[in-house]
Amino acid sequence: MNHTGPNSVHASKINIHRVLSFILSVNDKTCKNFRPQDLILPGSYAYGVEEQFQNEAQMAVRLANFISAFLQVSDPKEVFSGKRVADKPLTEDQMMGETLALVMGDSKIWSAGTFWDRKKFTNRTLFAPFAYKKQLNTRKFKMEDLARLDKTDEVYTNKHWFRFLKQRWATNFDLLEQYELKIKIRQNETGELLTQYERYPTFYRAAKMGDGYWTSPYFDCGGKVPKWVITYAAPFFGWDSLKSNLEFKGVVAVTMDLIQLDINQCPAKYSTPNAFKDTHKCDQQSSYCVPILGRGYETGGYKCECRQGYEYPFEDPITYYDGQIVESEFENLVSDTATRYDLFQCRLAVASAIEISQLVIAVMLAILCLYNR
Repeated sequence: MNHTGPNSVHASKINIHRVLSFILSVNDKTCKNFRPQDLILPGSYAYGVEEQFQNEAQMAVRLANFISAFLQVSDPKEVFSGKRVADKPLTEDQMMGETLALVMGDSKIWSAGTFWDRKKFTNRTLFAPFAYKKQLNTRKFKMEDLARLDKTDEVYTNKHWFRFLKQRWATNFDLLEQYELKIKIRQNETGELLTQYERYPTFYRAAKMGDGYWTSPYFDCGGKVPKWVITYAAPFFGWDSLKSNLEFKGVVAVTMDLIQLDINQCPAKYSTPNAFKDTHKCDQQSSYCVPILGRGYETGGYKCECRQGYEYPFEDPITYYDGQIVESEFENLVSDTATRYDLFQCRLAVASAIEISQLVIAVMLAILCLYNR
């Protein structure tokens, strides 16, 4: 059965052209015509996101670990001898600046937020600095505090990724990474000598990238970034009020554009969670599929290389069939229009003919005559 629209996404045997046609047809105006569940794709449609968006996820982990380190090592109520005073707690301006730096520092990040749990930030019940952009490769960024939203479906503490991480890290923190610190500070105002920090060495516990959470691809209808996006969230931790146990403090989340993700149409094992696996159009008898990165969320991100025993039949600088051309000709075949799809096959390889040069024969005869004299 040929499914169309949102039904094409959940078909047992997907038609990649119908699926991408539906995905690319959704925008900030048409998204309101679909049900909320239609705007959430299965996780298999984001295959490879952990590798391709690894840098963006690590930026969220970096900020989360910085907050974890500050909350666990620094104590604003600590009293020191001499003129030294304790570090001040994190301020709203600092958190806004760090959050904005995530969006400014990576063009693939469309929005970023630091979402604090209830009554975990100084003098605030809820606090969620959120930075985002509307256009790619621009220096115009926007910043706001999502804590001002009071509708049930808009409050960030009700988001699935926030609740998942809060429940996941409610009690057991044994799997967190422990980082050792050997802090040194200036002994006097002039900084002539260094002295060890009072607790030397010290440590803090923070999350690794595997401790975070990847959402399924979704369309942010009515949100700040009305696109097909995917979000990665990393938790951060601090001491409880008694400074005896760690507790969940909040989440740093970054959101990337799904359309910038490269899909893989080449064959894979049955257990591979890739919705697009084995949807290539290479001639399977004479060629095989090899992925090509950098072509985004569209068909043709591969090349058809000739198998052993076959050869590329044309005199070209390349020796493979480009996947985008193959996909285009296949669509012509399906629509019953003129097509060259049957030409995209490798031919049986033959050995090069062995020919004897007449010049070589003449030279050999001349040498033979001279030798016989």
